[in-house]
Amino acid sequence: MAGAATTARAEPEVAPSAEVELLTPTRPLQMVRLNAAFAPLVDSIPPSCRDTPSMMSLPEKQLLFGLASRYYDGTGIIVDAGIFLGGSTRCFGEGVRSNPRHEEIVRNWPRPIVSYERAIVNPNMPQFFRKHGLTLAAAPGESFESELRRNIDPVKDLIDLRIGDFMDATGPDCPVEILFLDILKAPALSLRAFQRFHSRLIPGRSLVIHQDYFFEELPWIKTHQEALADYFEFVGEIGSSAIFLCRKEIPQAVLDGLGNDLAPAEQLRLASIALHRSADPARRFFMALSKMRLIRKLQGRLAARAYLEVIKTEFPEQVDQTDNRRLGHALRRAEEFLAKKPGKAHKEGMRAAEQRVPSP
Repeated sequence: MAGAATTARAEPEVAPSAEVELLTPTRPLQMVRLNAAFAPLVDSIPPSCRDTPSMMSLPEKQLLFGLASRYYDGTGIIVDAGIFLGGSTRCFGEGVRSNPRHEEIVRNWPRPIVSYERAIVNPNMPQFFRKHGLTLAAAPGESFESELRRNIDPVKDLIDLRIGDFMDATGPDCPVEILFLDILKAPALSLRAFQRFHSRLIPGRSLVIHQDYFFEELPWIKTHQEALADYFEFVGEIGSSAIFLCRKEIPQAVLDGLGNDLAPAEQLRLASIALHRSADPARRFFMALSKMRLIRKLQGRLAARAYLEVIKTEFPEQVDQTDNRRLGHALRRAEEFLAKKPGKAHKEGMRAAEQRVPSP
């Protein structure tokens, strides 16, 4: 990655704070709850960002644009890992373009946004393409790289786009100021991303945004992040995303240790911590369903079935909202997961986030 090296700040710029600000009504799945220092960044965005096809919610797009335009100062780069059709990259690119420090940023980092994407159509994507009126004709197994490039073309001068299998991807070997992760669809991908990027975070400055954190599957994201709780402050929740501020430098040895199996009791403890990150009962419901999948892996189907019944008791309002497509879909997926044979259930979990979910 071309660019001049910069020196991390010795003192944090963002003061620790338990204060949060609610930006929207607390309807299920719509709550935005952020540290008060970051709440103002969720604001209007250019139509080009709004209109770029994406799985993200509008508030999530607003946050990414706000971070790039008003928080990012070029101390490090922006890593955008798992960009699908380019919605997140477009938000980051338009944000950097409107940043008052734009010229200084590109002097340090000529292409300050490094974006990773495999760009291969999975079986569920054609339905998304049709829903959004896209003329993309690529079939499962084929590439959608041309559509992705078309969507980010207006900001391509700011983008280092890396197409291919993330497990084979390289770098970058420089500080990372904003890390957006929507690529952690399997445990190996999650470990790869944590071990590659987290040692390059800037204490007191770098933000990590997990786009699938409050997704009801992918339990490894929660355990990997919560295993590093001593190094982070939780900033808040928006859409399915959780935002964390790096507080201390993370030794590479600690990150390498994430690859060693944690004791089952510790994995479940970390999943419980993750469950209680949210103030939104609907998100906690999703996190409980994610923990159920971890229980299935660690303790078997009967234990997972018993925990699912506990979830139904503890979240009766979410279970009874049969008119909410998002909640109903999550519960049906959980039931289907428990009905599968262990090997098939594990294989399904590895590609869980490729199963796109309906809007609430």
